[in-house]
Amino acid sequence: MLKILFVGGGSVGHIAPAIAVWEELKKLSPHTSAHFVCSPRPDDSAFLTKHKLPYSVLDAPRLSVLYPLRIIHAVRAAKKIVFTFKPDCIFSKGGYVSIPICFVAKQLHIPIILHESDTVSGYANRIVSRWATKICTGFPSKHTVTGNPLRKNITKGSKEEGLNISGLDGHKPILLVIGGSQGAEALNNAVVQNLDDLLLRCDVLHITGRGKLSKITKDGYYSAEFADSELRHFYACSTVALSRAGAGSISELSANGIPTILVPLRKVGHDHQYKNAVASVKDGGCMCLEQTLLQKKLVSTVHSLIADDEKRAAMSKKIRMFSHPDAALQIAKIIVQTLDKAPTGE
Repeated sequence: MLKILFVGGGSVGHIAPAIAVWEELKKLSPHTSAHFVCSPRPDDSAFLTKHKLPYSVLDAPRLSVLYPLRIIHAVRAAKKIVFTFKPDCIFSKGGYVSIPICFVAKQLHIPIILHESDTVSGYANRIVSRWATKICTGFPSKHTVTGNPLRKNITKGSKEEGLNISGLDGHKPILLVIGGSQGAEALNNAVVQNLDDLLLRCDVLHITGRGKLSKITKDGYYSAEFADSELRHFYACSTVALSRAGAGSISELSANGIPTILVPLRKVGHDHQYKNAVASVKDGGCMCLEQTLLQKKLVSTVHSLIADDEKRAAMSKKIRMFSHPDAALQIAKIIVQTLDKAPTGE
């Protein structure tokens, strides 16, 4: 039996795409087994537990003055995981947890398939890319462009179920606010502070992030800390979206054809969110609103988009063009090809 080790963590945005790849891989290679390696963040292990997948937690350091000392301990822990599972191939989705696992894999000549979701790589993927056998990307690049893998059934939501879960009646257009799996405080604050004005034209479906649930109760407003299986139904009932510019969120919104106002988080991870937003706006399916202008322009931007049916229809068509619905399958095929060439682990 061939074995593949999936590594990535720090947010559900690293783990959900890896699960999507595994779902396709099982169909292509039924006798392959998988094990996942994630970060100590509670959301990582909770997500994998919910999906009934075997996993190990690896505490890998971020860059700091203590990095040289801590990475030694992380590499020792990574060796234990790799020697126990004995993988024939590594699929790395990024995050600092991937560095020690892929370092050990490289020393043992285990092939590494790396997937980069964003327009530019963060520190971890820049390091792992030096060891990777194959590099796949979500945005156009010099490497193999597969698009970003989508979680299972994310485009098969029910508008009726979304309304039922949220308690919204569907009589008004719906603004979906989503700041990624960890939430976005700036988006949350802007929405709450401008909620009365927003509700004049639309209902608001607000995913706040863990520990950031709004206590507001108003007709036409629904908030939840996190959405997993419910998210596809929220997509199905939404008219427009206000979102951070993480690659995972953009990919899911594009697959569902939702005209989106992107508010990139600036100056983190090589400014990847801003560069994601620029690339998405260029294609015409998104608008970009800088965080510094969020309070001032949020209401007018949302209201003008909701009022312009023709513009929304055009944006919906264009944003769908960014979607790669078979991304997980394409990556799974690359893994199978790599496994076919790799020697079986002992």
